[in-house]
Amino acid sequence: RITRRISSSGKLLFFGSHILKSPEGKAALNPIKDMIKDTYKDEETADAFVEASQAAMGEAAYRHAVQAGGKSQDKLTIGWEVLGLDKETATAIFEEEKGEGFVTARETMYKGQTTKYDKKGNVLDAQGKLADPENADTDDDDDGDSGPTDGVYECGECGYTLFVAKGRDFKFFGDDFKCPECGAEKDKFVGRNIEE
Repeated sequence: RITRRISSSGKLLFFGSHILKSPEGKAALNPIKDMIKDTYKDEETADAFVEASQAAMGEAAYRHAVQAGGKSQDKLTIGWEVLGLDKETATAIFEEEKGEGFVTARETMYKGQTTKYDKKGNVLDAQGKLADPENADTDDDDDGDSGPTDGVYECGECGYTLFVAKGRDFKFFGDDFKCPECGAEKDKFVGRNIEE
């Protein structure tokens, strides 16, 4: 059951509308959209609000992707199409971030101080060695193949797409994970690069 938290519902609608591919999956989003719209007195205002907030989420996600792309970028960061942006909007965001030096919110907050991590999420010291070897995650349960660098996995049965956070591929859901859309087993998911 969906709770009446509009901001959470808006995010759920955004991600669902960009991930769910089947007609059934898209139809399942209608109650969420209706719930958001019900918070407004007239339908025209509700439709405009939902559209504007969904566009703002796409723009914010792309801005974050551009910042995360690093300071050496010289062409449009990938992913704008997936987020529902047009090329003109994506270019404007890219150029704005480029003008500011692709500075992330984290860099602004910590003024460039960074902590380095290995593939398993362990903190590294300045020399690249484990900062706390005694408490480090050294579990070798992965098969050495961390999957695609983009962290994108697609269900081979229905096309449902998962975006796994960079560096977390090794923790890619438990053995009992099933596709939320069609119920396919975890081994049906194929690693993809965003450009594919």
